[in-house]
Amino acid sequence: MMLLGRPWGCDVAAVEAPPPDPDGVSTWPELTEKLRELHVWSGRPKYAVLSAHSNLAPSAISGVIGKNPLTRPPEATTLRFVEACLTYGKAPTKELHRWSAVWTRLSQQPESAQPVGAPPPRLRPRWHLPALAGAAAVAGAVIVAFAPALLTGAGTPAAMPTGGEAPAACSPDPERIEDLRRSLIWDGVFRCGNTPEISVYEHPRVGAIVGLLVTGDNWFVCWTRGERHQGGNDVWYYTQGDHSAAKKELEAWGFVPAVNLDTTTDPDPGVDRKCSFT
Repeated sequence: MMLLGRPWGCDVAAVEAPPPDPDGVSTWPELTEKLRELHVWSGRPKYAVLSAHSNLAPSAISGVIGKNPLTRPPEATTLRFVEACLTYGKAPTKELHRWSAVWTRLSQQPESAQPVGAPPPRLRPRWHLPALAGAAAVAGAVIVAFAPALLTGAGTPAAMPTGGEAPAACSPDPERIEDLRRSLIWDGVFRCGNTPEISVYEHPRVGAIVGLLVTGDNWFVCWTRGERHQGGNDVWYYTQGDHSAAKKELEAWGFVPAVNLDTTTDPDPGVDRKCSFT
């Protein structure tokens, strides 16, 4: 298997810290997190940049480090991604053999060797678990249990629509997400379809772009009202982008206009938490 090893022209400062060490990885989820660390270490190059110099489609890169990563990413894809990040971060590609050894070791483990259990709250980068299967999970109510020390003034539940409105397009997901912008933990989110490659704004109005959502399936934590947009209403949904843009201290947390979500009614009846902030 031939991998790309040539550097490309880019205006990026040399990374002083060594790249993440993959040797201690023992499970596929740990490998995914380590690959995300590598992406951050290299300076968070955009998918398009890595794609142009690794022969990987942006969707393939998303399958390695995106919000819906593959449980077991292909070896060739993994190593091309690693090599592209090492080259972008100006590290010697001789480090590649260590990642290859880890992938081979994991591929030889029985599935029973992979630990199970509830994940801790997730930090940025923004990733989530697959949507719960089964009608009971979709219909179940989301329990919003806020940590008192952190969550004062977080989202408050909104009244559910009554009458003959359209069915919910979004569904609850019990994942706990740490919101570094607001210093709180969201206990439960809402999975919704959306237009891919969309901007995340600092406030519920067109203005500073603080992040980018890459794929077309994401989670959102609450809705609020703001500036009227092309969708014909003033509903915006709060979320975290896959990549930061302006104001990196906000960790890509911001608002997406409802026109970019695959909803027929806004606020969607499946998103039963209203933001108490804008």
